[in-house]
Formats: sequence, structure tokens, C-alpha cells
Amino acid sequence: MTGYWVAMTAMFLLAIALAVLPLVRARQANVDRSKGLNLQLTRQRLLELDKELQEGLIDAADKKTAEDELKMAMVLEQQEKVALRQKSSLIPLLLLVIGLVVASASYWQANQLSLLQGWQQAMEDLGPLGRRVVVEADPNLTADELQRFALALRTKLKEDPSSPEGWLLLGRLYASLGRLDTAIESYHKALDLDPARPSTLQSLAQALLMSNDEQNIREAKAYLLRLRALAPDNEGAMGLLAIAATQLGDKALALSNWQALKDRLPADDPMQQEVANRMAQLSPQAQTKLMLTVNMAAELQARLPENGYLFVFARDAQGQSRLPAAVVKQPLSAFPITVSLTDDDAMMPGVNLSSLKQATLVARVSLDDKVELQPGELQGEINLAIEPGNELSSAITIDKEIQ
Repeated sequence: MTGYWVAMTAMFLLAIALAVLPLVRARQANVDRSKGLNLQLTRQRLLELDKELQEGLIDAADKKTAEDELKMAMVLEQQEKVALRQKSSLIPLLLLVIGLVVASASYWQANQLSLLQGWQQAMEDLGPLGRRVVVEADPNLTADELQRFALALRTKLKEDPSSPEGWLLLGRLYASLGRLDTAIESYHKALDLDPARPSTLQSLAQALLMSNDEQNIREAKAYLLRLRALAPDNEGAMGLLAIAATQLGDKALALSNWQALKDRLPADDPMQQEVANRMAQLSPQAQTKLMLTVNMAAELQARLPENGYLFVFARDAQGQSRLPAAVVKQPLSAFPITVSLTDDDAMMPGVNLSSLKQATLVARVSLDDKVELQPGELQGEINLAIEPGNELSSAITIDKEIQ
């Protein structure tokens, strides 16, 4: 169809050219004839002036004046004709512009006709496509077929907008095509017509969650709470509500819904592990904590620096790394001193007290606030088994001087 309109446009432009060219040529011929006649009359008048001068009717000055007037008249006439030709040349250009406008309008009309044909085809396919989408759930449906079905269904709903099932189906079509905003709008219309339909509440909440907009997530949470009240055993609602609550920072609500979903799933369901992982991420982890009492040997009391610091740290007793898993530093005070080491005292992620099975605990009196070992500093150490997630107590005595 587009090729047809392009061909018609080309023929229209050719017709304009065939009509204009004879007019242009005829106008040029008239101009040439007029120019020849004027030259002939001018030569004749010049001959008459020579004859009048010979007969003594005029003198040389009069002849000169008359010749100048003739030449000036010729120049002015030629300028008028040039201006006239310029105006005449605008006519083909104007006709060409008109032709282009008509061609553009024809092309636009062709496109509109193409859209109309697409809509008509969609309406014809509504029945077969509907059967493949709704009844058969055909996995081979293409995006183009879904788009055509959505177009036809939207037209039907415009004629009769009172079908909540139709709006729900349209929303799901738009969601599958990635048009979330239009899908949410369709779900809202379905919900307005049937506020208690669980499938609409769940589809709307899912689309709102997919938008990743905080306001939409809050709206989804409200719909899912309503859905849980209407259908307490709806597993989809449990999972979606847990996700919404997690994104909004409501850990208690998220955990309760994950637990409810976990209780309903069969023990061998692959989702069991995913739910357990989600719950582990939300559950508060029991922290490993070590309460350590640091004593000073009596024979070293006199060696304490006046402005020293106390360093207490734990490192892996079984590994090669000397990197501390936890470190505490504080100004020196009267002994005994009790300090606590936890996972919060780690120097880098993943290397903490809870990652250790056997720890070497070191207490050091430093001459300054630098951790580097220096001669004259005082130190003591012990080995201790670590029980991740538990609170332990122990004591250490600083009993030697670094040489």
C-alpha cells in the first residue's frame, strides 16, 4: 500500500512538470519576440536622428540628448523584464511546493491506512489469539501477537468498560510486554469494578513492586495486606508481602510472612532453601563476644609508661595470617582492666571473631598510640577456643618485656 501512494505521488509531480514546462517556454518565447522588436524600433529611431541632423532640423547636441534618452529607456525596460521573469520563475517553485505538500499528505494517509489495517487485523484475530492466550497459554506467542491482542481487547473494553476480567487480562498483557504503567492503570480499573478479587490484588501488587518506586511499594504492601486478609492461604501473597516488607525495612513483617510461606511449602520444595536464605539475611545474628580481664605482673608495674596505651587484639591461632580479627585500643589506666572484643571490632569484613575457631589473644602496653612493636613495651598472650555466637570470658596477664 505504501508503494502505491509513492507511485501516485511521483505521477502527480510528473504531471505538474508537464503542465508547467510549456507555459514557461511560451513565456520565454514572448519575451524574446518583444526584445527583438524593441531593438528594431531603436535602430530605426537612431537612423531618423542622423537624417534630421543632416537636414539641419536638429543640431549635434539635440541628437546626443535624444540618443541618451533612447538608451536610458532601453535599460529601464530591460530591468522591468528581468523583474517580471523573476516573478514568473516563482510559479514553478510554488507548484513544486504544492506537489511536495500533497505527496507528504499522501504518505501520511498511507501510514494511517496501515494503522487502520493493523487494527482491523487485530480485531479479526481477537478470537483465535484470545484462545491461545487465555485457554491454551501458548508459550510460542510472539510480542507482536500479544500487542495485536492487547489492541483488540482495549478496543472491546472501550466499547464495554464494565468487565473486570477484561481489564485484568489487559493488565497482564501489558505487564508481559514490559508496559508497567499501562498495566497498573488497567489493574486499577479492574479493582474499581471488583475490589475483592484476589487475582487482581496480587497482579496489581506485583506490578507495583516491579516498578521499584517507594510509593508504589507502599501501595503494594497495602494491597497485599488486604489480600492476606481475604485469602490467608495465598502463598503468592505471602512471598510478595515478605519482599515488600523487606524493601520497606519492616523486618518483623517480612520474617513472619517468610515463615508462613516456609510452613506451607513441602519439605522437598526447591523454594525451601531460597526462603531459608531470605530469613537468614533478615534474622539478627547472635554476636560473638569476648570479655577479657587484663592483669599486670607485679614485677613489671614499675616499667609502665606514664602516657602509654593498651592494645588488646585477637588473631587466628591456626592460620598463617597475622591480621587481627578484632582490635581494641585505649589509654592506659589502672590494672586490672576489662575490655570486650566483638565482631564490631574487626579491621576488615569477613575477618572477625566469629570466623575464628582458635584465637591467640594479645594484650600489650605500648609506649605510644602506634601498633608497631617497640623494645621496652610490655606484652602477654594466651590461646583460647572461640565459640561463634556465644559470649566468652577470660583473663590475660602482661608478664614480659619486649627486648
